[in-house]
Amino acid sequence: MMNGATRAEKRFKSLTKLLREKLREAIIEGKFAPGERLSEETLATSLHVGKVALREALRSLESGGYVTFLPNNEVTISKPTREDVEDYYTIASVLEGLAARLAVQKAQPEEIAHLRELHQLLKEASQKRNLARYFEANSDFHRFIAEIARNQRLYRLIDQLRQEIQKTRILSLHLPLRLDYSMREHDQIMDAFLKKNPQLAESTMVRHLNNQMETLCKALEQKL
Repeated sequence: MMNGATRAEKRFKSLTKLLREKLREAIIEGKFAPGERLSEETLATSLHVGKVALREALRSLESGGYVTFLPNNEVTISKPTREDVEDYYTIASVLEGLAARLAVQKAQPEEIAHLRELHQLLKEASQKRNLARYFEANSDFHRFIAEIARNQRLYRLIDQLRQEIQKTRILSLHLPLRLDYSMREHDQIMDAFLKKNPQLAESTMVRHLNNQMETLCKALEQKL
């Protein structure tokens, strides 16, 4: 009896995880508009799943900042304000710039090699115009730089900020040419690491995030 319950629980968790990834990918690819209200009944029918599993998946997406539960229990696609974006990037550009500088100073050869691998994944996703994969590879690239800076407090601050606002990053990639510009900026960051130039790494990271902020503000103005 216990084994049966355990198997059922595992199946439920597996289904919830699958639903979360499907919905997350749909949000990233722009199939839902920021601020759009979601019909759980319609989603459950189209995905051929029960409402309980769907609700669990939506709660997981809420913790990642992708959706928002309203007081009346309705669910909407999260829509940040211009103030949200400016507040985040004002802080993030300083923190991630510092992380890039420290990372260049402290990185071991094998870590630079791994960063190059992550950069290559970014490039492949960019060439294939795969926004969901680019979004994921971008997060991995930035997270690894923060990790090899070897400052746990700095890492936690950056990670917290990125989780709060990660849902906004994809908005900018839907603007004409932003994906190409973003890739070029990551090329420049990678080049700074290969040149072992801490100041260049910091300045290119700051410029990249400032450009991201400006683009996101434009995306919000256009109500993408």
